[in-house]
Amino acid sequence: MWYYIMIVTLLLVLIWLTQVREDFINMPKLPEGLPNIQNLPDPTILLKNVRNLMEKYDKPELINGIIQRSDKDPGQLARMYLGIEN
Repeated sequence: MWYYIMIVTLLLVLIWLTQVREDFINMPKLPEGLPNIQNLPDPTILLKNVRNLMEKYDKPELINGIIQRSDKDPGQLARMYLGIEN
């Protein structure tokens, strides 16, 4: 008895999965305002630009300077710039 119930359940699941797959294949087209996949730039150019940005900004002295100034108020920053101790 359980064997037949499992077979029927399996068939129902397979029918449901094929229906979901058909709905996925027959999806409507993207709206006109979204970018078209064919118009996207070349990934090699994008990666080259990302590498250039990483080379420009990924420097320990730059990051440490940003961290050092991140919690300062304008008065403290002015005193730091002028070299005046508190």
